[in-house]
This record gives sequence, structure tokens and C-alpha cells, in this order.
Amino acid sequence: MKKEILFIAALSATTLFAQKQEEKSIQLEEVTVSSVRAGDKNPTAYNNLTREDITNDNAAKNIPLILQTLPSVVAFTEDGSGVGNTSLRIRGVDATRINVTLNGMPLNNPESQEVYWVNLPDISNALQSIQVQRGVGTAANGTASVGGSISLKTQGAHSEPYAESSTALGSYNTFLQSVAAGTGVFKNGLSADFRYSRVKGDGYIRNGKVDHTGFFGALSYQTKKDLLKFSYVHGTQHTGITWEGIDPEMLKTDRRYNPTGLYYDEVGNEYRYGNDTDNYYSDIFQLNYSRFINQYLTFNVNLDYNHGYGYYENYKTGRKLGSYYGLPNQTVDSVEYSKTDAIHRKLMDNDFYVGNFFFNYAKDKWNIIAGGTVSHYAGDHYGHILWAKYNENIPAGYEWYRNKSNKGDYNVFTKFEYAVTKQLNLFVDLQYRHIDYKMKGFDDDFASIDNTNVYNFFNHKLGLSFDLDKDGKFGQVYASWSSVSREPLREDLKSSIKWGGTQTIKPETLFDYELGYKINKEKWLFNANLYYMDYKDQMVQTGKLNDVGYKLMENVKDSYRYGVEVSAAVQPLNWLNISANVTFSQNKIKNYTAYIDKYEKIYDENGEWEDSEFIEQVSEFHKKTDISFSPDIVAAGIITFVPLKKLNISLVNKYVGEQFLDNTSNKDKKIDAYYVANLMAGYTFALKNKSEIGVQFFVNNLFNKKYVANGWAATDKFTDGTEAVYVGVFPQATRNYMAKVTLKF
Repeated sequence: MKKEILFIAALSATTLFAQKQEEKSIQLEEVTVSSVRAGDKNPTAYNNLTREDITNDNAAKNIPLILQTLPSVVAFTEDGSGVGNTSLRIRGVDATRINVTLNGMPLNNPESQEVYWVNLPDISNALQSIQVQRGVGTAANGTASVGGSISLKTQGAHSEPYAESSTALGSYNTFLQSVAAGTGVFKNGLSADFRYSRVKGDGYIRNGKVDHTGFFGALSYQTKKDLLKFSYVHGTQHTGITWEGIDPEMLKTDRRYNPTGLYYDEVGNEYRYGNDTDNYYSDIFQLNYSRFINQYLTFNVNLDYNHGYGYYENYKTGRKLGSYYGLPNQTVDSVEYSKTDAIHRKLMDNDFYVGNFFFNYAKDKWNIIAGGTVSHYAGDHYGHILWAKYNENIPAGYEWYRNKSNKGDYNVFTKFEYAVTKQLNLFVDLQYRHIDYKMKGFDDDFASIDNTNVYNFFNHKLGLSFDLDKDGKFGQVYASWSSVSREPLREDLKSSIKWGGTQTIKPETLFDYELGYKINKEKWLFNANLYYMDYKDQMVQTGKLNDVGYKLMENVKDSYRYGVEVSAAVQPLNWLNISANVTFSQNKIKNYTAYIDKYEKIYDENGEWEDSEFIEQVSEFHKKTDISFSPDIVAAGIITFVPLKKLNISLVNKYVGEQFLDNTSNKDKKIDAYYVANLMAGYTFALKNKSEIGVQFFVNNLFNKKYVANGWAATDKFTDGTEAVYVGVFPQATRNYMAKVTLKF
């Protein structure tokens, strides 16, 4: 495996020469994202992806898989093929701690604080650019970043009319159809653009099926000094539930196994419920206005409304009517039942309103951005029973729980760059953030979650960048010190209330120190970044999942992450591009106490172990231990050959070191290191009138590696002195194929 690491570091590539200096002339389309993106003089570790970067290696992929070759990024999928649920981590930090914006507006769900990419089908094909920042980054709209931030910008108006159609077919019955068109900019400044996508597939894992529809539309009006743009993003997703993973022993015999929906009849015949699904409907409306006030001053104001409705539908076996659903025993055919099989839905309905504004002043040695954001979130959570096997008097659609939440989030910020000399730049970023979060009602276990949480955070970043010479021949060094705090998640606050009061879960604070060097020449580039991330009360994954796949979290008082990120690229020949990145890191918790649930076994009349009753939690102390899901080595890259002008061949590589599934460094609860390579070949045929046909062929997991990229783990202890260790893993697809044809007019 070490040879494979060296191979990647020497010969692979990420986005080759993607980070080019930004145009000095301000473009109105870029103003909407300028408040959240880093510039060339900003002391931040970041990567930019252009439209070409996004589409070159993209056939029915969600955003995490498109970003997986960037430094310190680890992407993974539940369904094994990447068309269903996908997520990512940056520097070992999970997606709930990563800020995501769309056209400068917050995209993270305010309660889960995560972006579920499956809810935005094929959004990547509607994007103009992506910026990924590592560490604290710049001041953010929405949730603060304690690991990284992702800024998405949708396509701007095209100068000329266009039309495009793409069709992709692949393994596991994967199918993608996408059509797009635009009017171009009329003489009066008006333009319209739209894109429609349909994604279907079975997934690699059983029940990993998807049926997704996505739509993007934009109406724009622009003059020399104004840009007014209305955007609409719609997503409908129906995805088979795959969050349970499989036992490592099952992995040896059936990698595609999924226990979801499994049940038995009275004589032991096995059946599968066919609609164990995750369903969501998302509608995002955005209105962006940018104005050149004069050559030094630009103003921007944005409004955003995000409506979401969705539900999980599950078949559940042997549910206790009283403790699970608050129902009395059911008598059917003179037999009384205390348990039943049931089909239930857990639903959510939410509205998210956001408004923000900022000014950008740039003159002489100063570049100042100042503004603020106001948002309000209202969410309902409730559950319905659709069917019960033993039903005496349960009404249709019986609602067994409901709770509501409201979250207000307000922030003001200012950041400025000052050119101390022609080579030395000072950067200051200040943000005040206020959160008011209320929950009211009863959870699915009938526990009251009535609670109010108020947080006030002051986040800041100070940094310097220095060009080693006046002409930039010798590159740039930069350094920064940042501090950021953020609030707990809804699920963690609920657990805190149930397990002993609101003080058991705390906000986390990160002190981030970065030191870097970068140089970008015509034929090569090199970047190196050192980081030390010192946390107070860091939120880390326990390794456990709840009953709807949520990653349970806990505070750890004293922890840190430090490492070095190195990336390089070279174009030794006109037809050959080679580049690579690698991250070496250490991710540790000091003085960690793990709390393990202890149970009393309950036996039936035949002496068989039937159930367990919770007794207490017992502790297990570790002087120093590894943070869960934080590999010590991550490397990635692409080798690109261009033997003909219209022919492009790329070998994409990824290596991820071993990861522990909880915070105890227990080798029985880890996933092994893995290396995977993908091959892509594309050729473009020119047609008349500037039209063209592009053909792409993808071989994913070229070397047919059998690997897992994610998992979960839990431990139970019992009063009889025994212990049970549970591990679930998520197998990724073996070698598979995809072909894509794109017609552009």
C-alpha cells in the first residue's frame, strides 16, 4: 500500500491549474459570492473548480464525489455507486461542521446543519464554479465552519442562445437525462436559462434504488451597473434506505446485502417491504441584486426562501405498542398482542427564510466588505402509522408524536484587506453571530423536548500574505490565526435534554493556525499548507447511528488536529498534465472518557434472550486516543493525457488511510485503508454552426478493489458480564461503467 501512496503523490492529479488569479475587474455575476469566497491575497487554504472541472469527471455524480480529489477531502456513499446518499469530510471533520452556500446564501439545514446532496439532484450541472476552503476560512453566512466551507455558484447568463442535451447509461441500471437551454442576453438586458434532469438507478447495494428529478431556472436582467437575478432550484428525490450498513461477516459472503425492509411471516418465510424509502421535495427561491454605485463601491442584497418536505417510510418488526407508539395492546381474533409489525413514516415540513446584504469598497490599498444576514427557520417533525399487523382500533394515519422548532440566526461581519506594501497584505475578518433556537413538543419516544437555547458568538480571523518578490516569481507565503464557535445540532440537544439537562451538550470552539506557501507558474504549481486546529468541546461522532441514520455526536473537552497538505502540478509536455496532493495528519483527543450503555437481559418463557432493559452507563477512560473517522493519510489526483486536440484521457486516483469508527482506537472498530482509481476518456466531435457532440466513457474502480469507505460502531455491556460489539460497514461498488453523450447547439 505504501507504494500506492508514493505513486499517487508522484503521478496523480487534482484540479490541474484550476487556481488562477482572479480577474482584477469586478464582474457583477461574481459579486453575489464575493462575501464568502477567498481571493488571491487571502491567507486561506482553498481550491477553485471551474465549470470545465465540474463537468469533465461528472456523470450522475453528487457534489461530494466531484470534490473527492481535492486536498484533505474524503467522500463516501451509502448505496455504493454514488447516485444515492453521499457525503464528505474535510480534514476528518464531518459534513455537519462544514458551511455550504449557494450563490452566497446558506444551504445547510439549520437543525441538522448538513446539506443532503441527494435532495438536490444533478445540481452540479447547473453550477458555474465551486470554491472549497479548508479550516475556518472566511466569514460565512449560515452555520459557522469548523472544518471547511463550500461555496457554490450557479451558471450566469450566456451571451448567446444555446441548447444542450446529455444522456448517460451505466452499471446497476443507472440512467441520467439532462436538457438545458438559454435565450442568451437580449439587447434589453433580459435573459432566461433552465435545466431539467432525471436520474434513476438501482444502486450497488440492494434497495439502493433512486428516482430523482431536478430543475434549475434563472431569469436575469442586467445593465452596465445593475444585475437582478431570480433563480429557482427544485429537487424531488425518492431513495431506497441504505443507512444501516452490513455486518463485516456478511461482507465476506454478500457485499450487496441490505437488511432494510426485511420481515418474516408466521412460518418463517422471508419477505422484503418494497417501499423502505427516503423521500424529499425541495424548492429554493433566490433573488439577487447587485449594483455598481461607483468605481470603488459595490452593493449587493439577496433574498432566499427554502421550503422542504420529506419523510422516511420504514417497515418495523416487533414494535412494542406501548413504549414505541403510546398505544394499548391490540386484541385481534380474541388474541391480545403487546407487539406488532408496522409501517410508519417520520415526516418533516420546514421553511427557511434568509436575507443578507453587503457593501464592497475597493480603493488604493483598501478592500473592505461589510454586511449582515438575518434568517428564520420553522420546522415540524411528526410521525404517522400507515399500517399495523395487529390492529384493533388504531385509526388510519395515526399520529404518535409531533414537535416544532424555530431558529433565528443573525450575524454582522466586516472583513478587510490592506496593502501595507506592494508585497505585504494584512487581512482581518470579524463576525458577530446570535442564535435563538426553540424546540417544543414530544419526540418519537414521548419525551418532552421543550427547550430554548440562546448563543452569542464572536468569530474572527487575522492573517498576512507576503509576495516573496515584486513580480511574483518566487511565490507567496501566508499565515493566519482564527477562532470560531458554533452551536450543537438538534439531535444532540434532544439527547442532552433526555439524558440530564441542557448543560450536558455545549457549543464547540476552534482555534485554527495556518501557515502556507504557494507558487503558480505557467507550466507548474506548488502549494504547501501547515495547520493546527485546537478545539474546545469539539463535537465528534460517537460512531453510533440513530434509527434514521443520523450520526450521533458528543463533546470532547480537549482535542486537536494538525497536519501538512501538499499539492503540486506539472505539465511536462503539451499532451500530459500530472499533479497530486497528499495530507499527513494527526487527530487526537486528550483524556477521553467513553460512556457505554449497560443493560439487563430479558428472557422469554422459553429462556431465550428476548429484549434488554437499560440499567446505567459505565465509563472507559483513554489518556489519548484517535478521533473517529479521521485518517492519518489522504491522497488524491489525476493524470491527464491529451493525445489529440479533442481527445482527453484521465486516470483519477484516491487513497484514504485507515479510520476508527469510534473514539476508542479499538482495532475491532475500524475500516481499512483503501486505494481506488477511476478512468475517464472523452472525445468531442465538431459539427456545423459551432455545435458539437461530446462522448465520455467512465470506468469506476478500475482495479476492481473491494473496499468500504464508511461505517458505524457501538458497544453494549450487560449485567451478566458479557459485552456485545456491533459494527456496520458500507461497501463501495466494484468495477463499474458509465457512458455519456452530450449534444450542444
